[in-house]
Amino acid sequence: MKHLVKLFLVLLALGPLTASAFVSWTSDNDIIGNDSSMLSKMYEDTPMRIVVQVSDRNPDSWRVALNSTLGTIKALGEKKPLVEIVAFGPGIEGLKRSSEWTNLVQQTLDAGVDIMVCETAMAAHHFTHEDMLPNLKFVPVGALEVIKKQRTGYFYLRP
Repeated sequence: MKHLVKLFLVLLALGPLTASAFVSWTSDNDIIGNDSSMLSKMYEDTPMRIVVQVSDRNPDSWRVALNSTLGTIKALGEKKPLVEIVAFGPGIEGLKRSSEWTNLVQQTLDAGVDIMVCETAMAAHHFTHEDMLPNLKFVPVGALEVIKKQRTGYFYLRP
């Protein structure tokens, strides 16, 4: 009990010192000023960058990924984003030539989106480049591609 009383007294004595440290804490306004227009201008000049991961067998994942990508591009209008869809694991199934998403994939490619296919997953599924839809791009490791994009500032989406 004596120890708790001593601890309480120490904390009580240090309270004002701790509070004063937070009062002088640097705020966002100290860094960018009270006018956030500088910050928003910086973002206006840079196209939005988005990486979309599709790594499961669920057909709804492809539907949502493709429709969301096309919807985002349409909504941003002239501020066209840079979008890359990365398929790995069972997600590559949606990009086979026999896929139900052939037309929607082509529309997405026509909109300027890069669709990357993981060659490691292709090997695991015994797929060749010829098994896949045309105009796709290939990466050695899909998960690593997603990580690289995130490290360079891409927003991450996964339907």
